[in-house]
Amino acid sequence: MADNGETHLSFTGNSYIEHRVSVHHRKVGFLKLVELLKGSDLSFANLECAIQDGEDWPAFGSGMGWAGTYMGAPPSMIEELKFMGIKAVYAANNHVADFGELGILTTINYLKRGRMPYAGIGASLTEASQPTYLETENARVALIAAADWGPRQMMDLPFPWPAGYMPADELPPYKSRPGVNVLRYDAVAHVDRDAFEQLKRISQELEWGRGKVVRFQGAARTEPLIGSTLRGWEKDTDTEFFFMGRKFVLGEEFRMSTFAYQEDLDRTYRHVTEARRHADVVIVALHDQAHGVGVHDYINTFAHGCIDAGADIYINHGGVQRGIEFYKGKAIIYGQPPLYLQNDEVTKLPTSMKLRMGLGIDSTAGELLEERERSRERANRAGGQRQAFSGIGSAVHTVVFGENAELKEIRIRPTEEYIIHGRRPRLSVPRLAEPGSEKFNQVIERARERSKPFGTTIEIRDGIGVVLPK
Repeated sequence: MADNGETHLSFTGNSYIEHRVSVHHRKVGFLKLVELLKGSDLSFANLECAIQDGEDWPAFGSGMGWAGTYMGAPPSMIEELKFMGIKAVYAANNHVADFGELGILTTINYLKRGRMPYAGIGASLTEASQPTYLETENARVALIAAADWGPRQMMDLPFPWPAGYMPADELPPYKSRPGVNVLRYDAVAHVDRDAFEQLKRISQELEWGRGKVVRFQGAARTEPLIGSTLRGWEKDTDTEFFFMGRKFVLGEEFRMSTFAYQEDLDRTYRHVTEARRHADVVIVALHDQAHGVGVHDYINTFAHGCIDAGADIYINHGGVQRGIEFYKGKAIIYGQPPLYLQNDEVTKLPTSMKLRMGLGIDSTAGELLEERERSRERANRAGGQRQAFSGIGSAVHTVVFGENAELKEIRIRPTEEYIIHGRRPRLSVPRLAEPGSEKFNQVIERARERSKPFGTTIEIRDGIGVVLPK
Protein backbone atom coordinates (compact mmCIF):
# COMPACT_ATOMS: atom_id res chain seq x y z
CA MET A 1 0.00 0.00 0.00
CA ALA A 2 1.25 3.46 -0.88
CA ASP A 3 2.13 5.90 1.91
CA ASN A 4 2.35 8.99 -0.33
CA GLY A 5 -1.36 9.63 -0.74
CA GLU A 6 -1.65 7.34 -3.75
CA THR A 7 -4.26 4.63 -4.20
CA HIS A 8 -3.25 1.43 -5.98
CA LEU A 9 -6.02 -0.73 -7.45
CA SER A 10 -4.98 -4.09 -8.93
CA PHE A 11 -7.19 -6.00 -11.34
CA THR A 12 -7.14 -9.69 -12.22
CA GLY A 13 -9.55 -11.86 -14.18
CA ASN A 14 -11.35 -15.19 -13.90
CA SER A 15 -10.79 -17.27 -10.80
CA TYR A 16 -12.12 -20.67 -9.81
CA ILE A 17 -10.42 -22.53 -6.97
CA GLU A 18 -11.70 -25.99 -6.11
CA HIS A 19 -8.43 -27.25 -4.58
CA ARG A 20 -6.47 -25.17 -2.09
CA VAL A 21 -3.53 -23.13 -3.38
CA SER A 22 -2.42 -21.61 -0.07
CA VAL A 23 -0.36 -24.75 0.59
CA HIS A 24 2.03 -23.52 -2.11
CA HIS A 25 2.86 -20.35 -0.20
CA ARG A 26 6.61 -21.03 -0.39
CA LYS A 27 6.76 -21.04 -4.19
CA VAL A 28 8.75 -17.88 -4.93
CA GLY A 29 6.96 -16.68 -8.08
CA PHE A 30 3.56 -17.39 -6.56
CA LEU A 31 4.59 -15.57 -3.38
CA LYS A 32 5.61 -12.50 -5.39
CA LEU A 33 2.17 -12.44 -7.02
CA VAL A 34 0.50 -12.73 -3.62
CA GLU A 35 2.66 -9.92 -2.25
CA LEU A 36 1.71 -7.70 -5.20
CA LEU A 37 -2.01 -8.28 -4.68
CA LYS A 38 -1.82 -7.91 -0.90
CA GLY A 39 0.30 -4.77 -1.27
CA SER A 40 -2.37 -2.95 -3.29
CA ASP A 41 -5.05 -0.93 -1.54
CA LEU A 42 -7.63 -3.09 -3.28
CA SER A 43 -7.19 -6.15 -5.51
CA PHE A 44 -10.06 -7.56 -7.54
CA ALA A 45 -10.87 -10.89 -9.22
CA ASN A 46 -13.80 -12.35 -11.10
CA LEU A 47 -15.66 -15.03 -9.16
CA GLU A 48 -16.13 -17.31 -12.17
CA CYS A 49 -18.48 -19.69 -10.37
CA ALA A 50 -21.14 -20.11 -7.76
CA ILE A 51 -20.11 -20.81 -4.18
CA GLN A 52 -22.04 -23.78 -2.90
CA ASP A 53 -21.60 -26.94 -0.89
CA GLY A 54 -24.17 -29.28 -2.38
CA GLU A 55 -27.21 -27.18 -1.43
CA ASP A 56 -28.47 -26.46 -4.93
CA TRP A 57 -29.29 -28.48 -8.03
CA PRO A 58 -27.76 -27.67 -11.42
CA ALA A 59 -29.62 -25.35 -13.73
CA PHE A 60 -30.62 -26.03 -17.33
CA GLY A 61 -27.25 -25.32 -18.92
CA SER A 62 -23.90 -24.52 -17.40
CA GLY A 63 -22.29 -21.25 -18.39
CA MET A 64 -25.30 -20.70 -20.68
CA GLY A 65 -24.23 -23.64 -22.84
CA TRP A 66 -24.49 -27.42 -23.08
CA ALA A 67 -20.83 -28.26 -22.80
CA GLY A 68 -19.70 -25.78 -20.15
CA THR A 69 -18.40 -26.98 -16.81
CA TYR A 70 -20.78 -26.70 -13.88
CA MET A 71 -18.65 -24.52 -11.65
CA GLY A 72 -19.69 -24.71 -8.02
CA ALA A 73 -16.64 -23.94 -5.90
CA PRO A 74 -16.49 -24.93 -2.23
CA PRO A 75 -16.80 -22.19 0.43
CA SER A 76 -13.05 -22.53 1.06
CA MET A 77 -12.47 -20.62 -2.22
CA ILE A 78 -13.27 -17.38 -0.41
CA GLU A 79 -10.46 -17.95 2.08
CA GLU A 80 -8.11 -18.91 -0.75
CA LEU A 81 -8.87 -15.68 -2.59
CA LYS A 82 -8.19 -13.75 0.60
CA PHE A 83 -4.89 -15.56 1.00
CA MET A 84 -3.95 -14.46 -2.51
CA GLY A 85 -4.71 -10.85 -1.61
CA ILE A 86 -8.10 -10.46 -3.32
CA LYS A 87 -10.22 -7.97 -1.37
CA ALA A 88 -13.36 -7.81 -3.55
CA VAL A 89 -14.89 -9.74 -6.45
CA TYR A 90 -16.90 -8.98 -9.54
CA ALA A 91 -19.53 -11.72 -9.28
CA ALA A 92 -21.50 -11.12 -12.48
CA ASN A 93 -20.57 -13.74 -15.08
CA ASN A 94 -21.97 -16.64 -17.08
CA HIS A 95 -21.23 -19.28 -14.42
CA VAL A 96 -22.62 -17.74 -11.23
CA ALA A 97 -26.10 -18.97 -12.29
CA ASP A 98 -24.97 -22.55 -12.99
CA PHE A 99 -27.10 -23.62 -10.03
CA GLY A 100 -30.05 -21.36 -10.71
CA GLU A 101 -31.54 -18.64 -8.57
CA LEU A 102 -30.99 -20.58 -5.35
CA GLY A 103 -27.33 -20.95 -6.29
CA ILE A 104 -27.02 -17.18 -6.61
CA LEU A 105 -28.61 -16.67 -3.19
CA THR A 106 -26.34 -19.33 -1.70
CA THR A 107 -23.31 -17.61 -3.24
CA ILE A 108 -24.37 -14.28 -1.76
CA ASN A 109 -24.77 -15.92 1.65
CA TYR A 110 -21.25 -17.39 1.56
CA LEU A 111 -19.72 -14.13 0.34
CA LYS A 112 -21.36 -12.21 3.17
CA ARG A 113 -20.35 -14.81 5.77
CA GLY A 114 -16.81 -14.74 4.39
CA ARG A 115 -16.72 -10.91 4.47
CA MET A 116 -15.87 -10.74 0.79
CA PRO A 117 -17.35 -7.63 -0.89
CA TYR A 118 -18.97 -8.27 -4.26
CA ALA A 119 -20.96 -6.62 -7.03
CA GLY A 120 -23.06 -7.83 -9.95
CA ILE A 121 -25.48 -10.30 -8.35
CA GLY A 122 -28.39 -9.80 -6.01
CA ALA A 123 -31.79 -10.86 -4.75
CA SER A 124 -33.37 -8.40 -7.21
CA LEU A 125 -32.49 -6.44 -10.32
CA THR A 126 -31.70 -3.35 -8.25
CA GLU A 127 -29.41 -5.25 -5.87
CA ALA A 128 -27.58 -6.91 -8.75
CA SER A 129 -27.07 -3.59 -10.56
CA GLN A 130 -26.10 -1.26 -7.73
CA PRO A 131 -22.53 -0.44 -6.68
CA THR A 132 -20.70 -1.76 -3.67
CA TYR A 133 -18.51 0.73 -1.82
CA LEU A 134 -15.03 -0.03 -0.52
CA GLU A 135 -12.97 2.15 1.78
CA THR A 136 -9.24 2.64 1.41
CA GLU A 137 -6.92 4.98 3.30
CA ASN A 138 -7.02 7.70 0.65
CA ALA A 139 -10.11 7.02 -1.46
CA ARG A 140 -13.58 5.54 -1.40
CA VAL A 141 -14.02 3.15 -4.32
CA ALA A 142 -17.29 2.09 -5.97
CA LEU A 143 -17.53 -1.17 -7.92
CA ILE A 144 -20.28 -1.99 -10.43
CA ALA A 145 -20.21 -5.35 -12.19
CA ALA A 146 -22.15 -6.74 -15.14
CA ALA A 147 -22.10 -9.75 -17.47
CA ASP A 148 -22.98 -9.75 -21.14
CA TRP A 149 -25.41 -12.11 -22.79
CA GLY A 150 -25.92 -12.64 -26.50
CA PRO A 151 -24.50 -14.61 -29.43
CA ARG A 152 -20.80 -15.43 -29.11
CA GLN A 153 -17.73 -15.83 -31.29
CA MET A 154 -19.06 -15.90 -34.89
CA MET A 155 -22.40 -14.41 -33.77
CA ASP A 156 -24.48 -17.11 -35.42
CA LEU A 157 -26.65 -18.60 -32.65
CA PRO A 158 -27.02 -17.39 -29.07
CA PHE A 159 -26.68 -19.84 -26.21
CA PRO A 160 -29.97 -20.88 -24.56
CA TRP A 161 -31.63 -18.21 -22.46
CA PRO A 162 -30.30 -19.07 -18.98
CA ALA A 163 -32.81 -20.09 -16.34
CA GLY A 164 -32.27 -18.21 -13.12
CA TYR A 165 -30.06 -15.57 -14.73
CA MET A 166 -32.21 -12.49 -15.30
CA PRO A 167 -33.29 -10.71 -12.10
CA ALA A 168 -36.41 -8.59 -11.65
CA ASP A 169 -37.82 -6.01 -9.25
CA GLU A 170 -41.34 -6.89 -8.14
CA LEU A 171 -43.98 -5.47 -5.81
CA PRO A 172 -46.11 -7.43 -3.28
CA PRO A 173 -47.59 -9.96 -3.33
CA TYR A 174 -44.76 -11.18 -5.56
CA LYS A 175 -41.14 -11.46 -4.54
CA SER A 176 -38.31 -10.01 -6.58
CA ARG A 177 -36.31 -12.47 -8.65
CA PRO A 178 -32.59 -13.04 -7.94
CA GLY A 179 -30.08 -12.90 -10.75
CA VAL A 180 -27.18 -11.19 -12.49
CA ASN A 181 -26.74 -7.61 -13.64
CA VAL A 182 -26.82 -8.40 -17.34
CA LEU A 183 -25.81 -6.37 -20.39
CA ARG A 184 -27.76 -7.93 -23.21
CA TYR A 185 -26.58 -7.51 -26.77
CA ASP A 186 -27.50 -8.85 -30.17
CA ALA A 187 -25.87 -9.23 -33.55
CA VAL A 188 -26.77 -7.58 -36.83
CA ALA A 189 -25.94 -9.32 -40.09
CA HIS A 190 -25.00 -7.01 -42.96
CA VAL A 191 -25.64 -8.61 -46.38
CA ASP A 192 -25.66 -7.60 -50.03
CA ARG A 193 -28.75 -6.94 -52.16
CA ASP A 194 -29.13 -10.51 -53.51
CA ALA A 195 -29.05 -12.08 -50.06
CA PHE A 196 -31.36 -9.40 -48.66
CA GLU A 197 -34.01 -10.09 -51.31
CA GLN A 198 -33.72 -13.86 -50.84
CA LEU A 199 -34.42 -13.52 -47.11
CA LYS A 200 -37.53 -11.51 -47.88
CA ARG A 201 -38.66 -14.12 -50.43
CA ILE A 202 -38.19 -17.03 -48.02
CA SER A 203 -40.16 -15.22 -45.34
CA GLN A 204 -42.95 -14.38 -47.77
CA GLU A 205 -43.29 -17.91 -49.17
CA LEU A 206 -43.44 -19.43 -45.68
CA GLU A 207 -45.85 -16.72 -44.46
CA TRP A 208 -43.59 -15.88 -41.54
CA GLY A 209 -44.70 -12.27 -41.78
CA ARG A 210 -47.93 -13.14 -39.95
CA GLY A 211 -46.14 -14.18 -36.80
CA LYS A 212 -43.98 -11.09 -37.04
CA VAL A 213 -47.10 -8.87 -37.03
CA VAL A 214 -48.48 -10.65 -33.98
CA ARG A 215 -45.22 -10.24 -32.07
CA PHE A 216 -44.83 -6.63 -33.14
CA GLN A 217 -48.22 -5.81 -31.64
CA GLY A 218 -47.35 -7.49 -28.35
CA ALA A 219 -49.80 -10.39 -28.68
CA ALA A 220 -47.11 -13.07 -28.52
CA ARG A 221 -43.75 -13.51 -26.83
CA THR A 222 -40.75 -12.12 -28.61
CA GLU A 223 -37.14 -13.06 -27.96
CA PRO A 224 -36.09 -12.73 -24.31
CA LEU A 225 -33.35 -10.25 -25.12
CA ILE A 226 -35.94 -7.50 -25.53
CA GLY A 227 -36.56 -5.19 -22.60
CA SER A 228 -39.62 -4.37 -20.55
CA THR A 229 -42.03 -4.27 -23.48
CA LEU A 230 -42.92 -6.99 -25.98
CA ARG A 231 -44.00 -4.55 -28.66
CA GLY A 232 -42.25 -2.81 -31.51
CA TRP A 233 -39.13 -4.90 -32.06
CA GLU A 234 -39.41 -6.58 -35.46
CA LYS A 235 -39.93 -3.49 -37.60
CA ASP A 236 -38.97 -3.93 -41.26
CA THR A 237 -37.86 -1.06 -43.51
CA ASP A 238 -36.42 -0.77 -47.01
CA THR A 239 -32.94 -1.46 -45.65
CA GLU A 240 -33.64 -3.57 -42.53
CA PHE A 241 -35.38 -6.94 -42.40
CA PHE A 242 -35.99 -9.35 -39.54
CA PHE A 243 -35.57 -13.02 -40.36
CA MET A 244 -36.09 -15.69 -37.68
CA GLY A 245 -35.54 -13.07 -35.01
CA ARG A 246 -32.25 -11.80 -36.43
CA LYS A 247 -31.85 -8.32 -37.85
CA PHE A 248 -30.42 -8.12 -41.38
CA VAL A 249 -29.22 -4.83 -42.87
CA LEU A 250 -28.70 -4.10 -46.54
CA GLY A 251 -25.08 -3.27 -47.27
CA GLU A 252 -22.22 -3.61 -49.72
CA GLU A 253 -20.47 -6.51 -47.97
CA PHE A 254 -21.08 -9.40 -45.60
CA ARG A 255 -20.15 -8.64 -41.99
CA MET A 256 -21.46 -8.79 -38.44
CA SER A 257 -21.92 -5.98 -35.94
CA THR A 258 -23.32 -5.90 -32.42
CA PHE A 259 -25.38 -3.55 -30.31
CA ALA A 260 -26.35 -3.44 -26.64
CA TYR A 261 -29.92 -3.06 -25.47
CA GLN A 262 -30.70 0.45 -24.32
CA GLU A 263 -32.59 -0.66 -21.22
CA ASP A 264 -29.48 -2.28 -19.78
CA LEU A 265 -27.24 0.61 -20.80
CA ASP A 266 -29.52 3.15 -19.14
CA ARG A 267 -29.79 1.14 -15.92
CA THR A 268 -26.03 0.82 -15.55
CA TYR A 269 -25.35 4.44 -16.45
CA ARG A 270 -27.84 5.51 -13.78
CA HIS A 271 -25.97 3.53 -11.12
CA VAL A 272 -22.61 4.86 -12.35
CA THR A 273 -23.87 8.43 -11.97
CA GLU A 274 -25.09 7.64 -8.46
CA ALA A 275 -21.75 6.05 -7.55
CA ARG A 276 -19.99 9.18 -8.82
CA ARG A 277 -21.82 11.20 -6.15
CA HIS A 278 -20.49 9.02 -3.32
CA ALA A 279 -17.07 7.71 -4.38
CA ASP A 280 -13.66 9.07 -5.33
CA VAL A 281 -13.04 6.29 -7.85
CA VAL A 282 -15.77 4.47 -9.80
CA ILE A 283 -15.08 1.11 -11.47
CA VAL A 284 -17.26 -0.73 -13.98
CA ALA A 285 -16.30 -4.35 -14.71
CA LEU A 286 -17.92 -6.32 -17.54
CA HIS A 287 -17.58 -10.07 -17.92
CA ASP A 288 -17.27 -10.44 -21.69
CA GLN A 289 -17.94 -13.75 -23.40
CA ALA A 290 -18.04 -12.51 -27.00
CA HIS A 291 -14.34 -13.38 -27.39
CA GLY A 292 -12.02 -12.54 -30.23
CA VAL A 293 -9.24 -9.99 -30.57
CA GLY A 294 -11.13 -6.88 -31.69
CA VAL A 295 -13.34 -4.69 -29.53
CA HIS A 296 -16.98 -5.44 -30.30
CA ASP A 297 -19.37 -2.59 -31.04
CA TYR A 298 -21.53 -3.11 -27.97
CA ILE A 299 -18.45 -3.13 -25.72
CA ASN A 300 -17.15 0.07 -27.28
CA THR A 301 -20.53 1.72 -26.71
CA PHE A 302 -20.76 0.48 -23.12
CA ALA A 303 -17.20 1.41 -22.16
CA HIS A 304 -17.42 4.96 -23.45
CA GLY A 305 -20.93 5.36 -22.04
CA CYS A 306 -19.79 4.33 -18.57
CA ILE A 307 -16.97 6.90 -18.68
CA ASP A 308 -19.42 9.56 -19.87
CA ALA A 309 -21.69 8.68 -16.93
CA GLY A 310 -18.85 9.16 -14.42
CA ALA A 311 -16.69 6.02 -14.28
CA ASP A 312 -12.92 6.32 -13.79
CA ILE A 313 -12.03 2.74 -14.81
CA TYR A 314 -13.76 0.41 -17.23
CA ILE A 315 -12.43 -3.15 -17.43
CA ASN A 316 -13.40 -6.19 -19.48
CA HIS A 317 -12.60 -9.59 -18.02
CA GLY A 318 -13.34 -13.10 -19.19
CA GLY A 319 -11.69 -13.00 -22.59
CA VAL A 320 -8.29 -11.97 -23.91
CA GLN A 321 -6.24 -8.79 -23.92
CA ARG A 322 -7.62 -6.28 -26.40
CA GLY A 323 -5.58 -3.26 -25.44
CA ILE A 324 -5.74 -0.17 -23.23
CA GLU A 325 -7.44 3.09 -24.16
CA PHE A 326 -7.56 6.44 -22.44
CA TYR A 327 -10.89 8.15 -23.02
CA LYS A 328 -11.47 11.62 -21.58
CA GLY A 329 -8.50 11.01 -19.28
CA LYS A 330 -10.02 7.80 -17.87
CA ALA A 331 -8.78 4.22 -18.16
CA ILE A 332 -10.35 1.53 -20.35
CA ILE A 333 -8.77 -1.92 -20.06
CA TYR A 334 -10.41 -3.88 -22.85
CA GLY A 335 -9.25 -7.33 -21.81
CA GLN A 336 -8.18 -8.86 -18.51
CA PRO A 337 -7.16 -12.54 -18.91
CA PRO A 338 -7.71 -15.02 -16.05
CA LEU A 339 -6.01 -15.08 -12.67
CA TYR A 340 -6.35 -18.78 -11.84
CA LEU A 341 -8.85 -21.30 -13.17
CA GLN A 342 -9.21 -24.90 -11.99
CA ASN A 343 -12.17 -25.53 -14.27
CA ASP A 344 -10.46 -28.62 -15.70
CA GLU A 345 -10.07 -30.03 -12.19
CA VAL A 346 -13.75 -30.13 -11.22
CA THR A 347 -14.56 -33.36 -9.37
CA LYS A 348 -18.39 -33.33 -9.53
CA LEU A 349 -20.52 -32.97 -12.66
CA PRO A 350 -24.22 -33.81 -13.18
CA THR A 351 -25.45 -37.00 -14.82
CA SER A 352 -27.49 -35.04 -17.37
CA MET A 353 -24.27 -33.47 -18.69
CA LYS A 354 -22.64 -36.91 -18.98
CA LEU A 355 -25.56 -38.16 -21.04
CA ARG A 356 -25.44 -35.10 -23.33
CA MET A 357 -21.78 -35.84 -23.98
CA GLY A 358 -22.61 -39.46 -24.90
CA LEU A 359 -21.19 -40.98 -21.71
CA GLY A 360 -22.76 -43.47 -19.32
CA ILE A 361 -24.26 -42.55 -15.98
CA ASP A 362 -21.39 -44.29 -14.17
CA SER A 363 -18.72 -42.21 -15.94
CA THR A 364 -16.54 -39.90 -13.88
CA ALA A 365 -15.98 -36.15 -14.01
CA GLY A 366 -12.47 -36.76 -15.31
CA GLU A 367 -13.74 -38.90 -18.18
CA LEU A 368 -16.28 -36.23 -19.11
CA LEU A 369 -13.65 -33.47 -19.14
CA GLU A 370 -11.39 -35.60 -21.34
CA GLU A 371 -14.23 -36.29 -23.79
CA ARG A 372 -15.10 -32.61 -23.95
CA GLU A 373 -11.50 -31.79 -24.77
CA ARG A 374 -11.53 -34.37 -27.57
CA SER A 375 -14.73 -32.77 -28.91
CA ARG A 376 -13.02 -29.38 -28.99
CA GLU A 377 -10.02 -30.82 -30.78
CA ARG A 378 -12.32 -32.38 -33.40
CA ALA A 379 -14.08 -29.02 -33.86
CA ASN A 380 -10.72 -27.27 -34.28
CA ARG A 381 -9.54 -29.79 -36.88
CA ALA A 382 -12.81 -29.41 -38.78
CA GLY A 383 -12.34 -25.65 -38.87
CA GLY A 384 -15.53 -24.94 -36.97
CA GLN A 385 -14.08 -23.46 -33.81
CA ARG A 386 -11.83 -20.52 -33.15
CA GLN A 387 -9.54 -20.32 -30.16
CA ALA A 388 -11.32 -18.18 -27.58
CA PHE A 389 -8.43 -17.73 -25.18
CA SER A 390 -4.72 -17.16 -25.63
CA GLY A 391 -2.03 -19.36 -24.14
CA ILE A 392 0.47 -16.52 -24.07
CA GLY A 393 -0.13 -15.59 -20.45
CA SER A 394 -1.99 -13.12 -18.30
CA ALA A 395 -1.21 -9.94 -16.38
CA VAL A 396 -2.14 -7.92 -13.32
CA HIS A 397 -3.16 -4.37 -14.21
CA THR A 398 -2.54 -1.90 -11.38
CA VAL A 399 -4.17 1.51 -11.80
CA VAL A 400 -2.49 4.21 -9.72
CA PHE A 401 -4.33 7.33 -8.52
CA GLY A 402 -2.78 10.38 -6.89
CA GLU A 403 -3.78 11.94 -3.59
CA ASN A 404 -6.63 13.84 -5.27
CA ALA A 405 -7.87 10.68 -7.00
CA GLU A 406 -6.41 11.73 -10.36
CA LEU A 407 -5.28 8.94 -12.67
CA LYS A 408 -1.48 8.76 -12.77
CA GLU A 409 -0.57 5.54 -14.60
CA ILE A 410 -1.37 1.90 -15.30
CA ARG A 411 1.20 -0.75 -14.45
CA ILE A 412 1.25 -4.10 -16.24
CA ARG A 413 2.85 -7.09 -14.52
CA PRO A 414 2.76 -10.22 -16.71
CA THR A 415 1.91 -13.54 -15.08
CA GLU A 416 2.25 -17.13 -16.19
CA GLU A 417 1.13 -20.56 -15.14
CA TYR A 418 3.80 -22.30 -13.11
CA ILE A 419 3.51 -26.08 -13.52
CA ILE A 420 4.65 -27.81 -10.33
CA HIS A 421 4.37 -31.19 -12.01
CA GLY A 422 2.97 -32.31 -15.35
CA ARG A 423 1.14 -35.44 -14.25
CA ARG A 424 -2.61 -35.56 -14.68
CA PRO A 425 -4.24 -33.72 -13.05
CA ARG A 426 -1.65 -31.06 -13.68
CA LEU A 427 -0.63 -29.24 -10.51
CA SER A 428 0.09 -25.56 -11.08
CA VAL A 429 -0.16 -22.08 -9.60
CA PRO A 430 -0.03 -18.60 -11.15
CA ARG A 431 3.13 -16.57 -10.67
CA LEU A 432 4.68 -13.30 -11.78
CA ALA A 433 6.74 -13.69 -14.95
CA GLU A 434 10.37 -12.67 -14.58
CA PRO A 435 11.15 -9.35 -16.29
CA GLY A 436 12.87 -9.97 -19.61
CA SER A 437 11.74 -13.59 -19.78
CA GLU A 438 10.03 -14.98 -22.88
CA LYS A 439 6.63 -15.00 -21.21
CA PHE A 440 7.08 -11.45 -19.87
CA ASN A 441 8.01 -10.17 -23.32
CA GLN A 442 5.13 -11.99 -25.02
CA VAL A 443 2.53 -10.45 -22.71
CA ILE A 444 3.97 -6.94 -23.02
CA GLU A 445 4.26 -7.15 -26.81
CA ARG A 446 0.69 -8.38 -27.07
CA ALA A 447 -0.45 -5.44 -24.91
CA ARG A 448 1.54 -3.03 -27.09
CA GLU A 449 0.16 -4.45 -30.33
CA ARG A 450 -3.46 -4.28 -29.20
CA SER A 451 -3.12 -0.87 -27.53
CA LYS A 452 -1.54 0.77 -30.56
CA PRO A 453 -4.87 1.35 -32.41
CA PHE A 454 -5.95 3.50 -29.45
CA GLY A 455 -2.80 5.59 -29.59
CA THR A 456 -1.58 4.08 -26.31
CA THR A 457 2.10 3.35 -25.79
CA ILE A 458 3.63 1.01 -23.20
CA GLU A 459 7.15 1.39 -21.87
CA ILE A 460 9.20 -0.81 -19.55
CA ARG A 461 10.31 0.78 -16.31
CA ASP A 462 12.09 -1.20 -13.56
CA GLY A 463 10.77 -4.49 -14.94
CA ILE A 464 7.17 -3.25 -15.13
CA GLY A 465 5.05 -2.26 -18.10
CA VAL A 466 3.95 1.36 -17.59
CA VAL A 467 1.17 3.17 -19.41
CA LEU A 468 0.79 6.93 -18.95
CA PRO A 469 -2.48 8.71 -19.67
CA LYS A 470 -2.53 10.99 -22.69
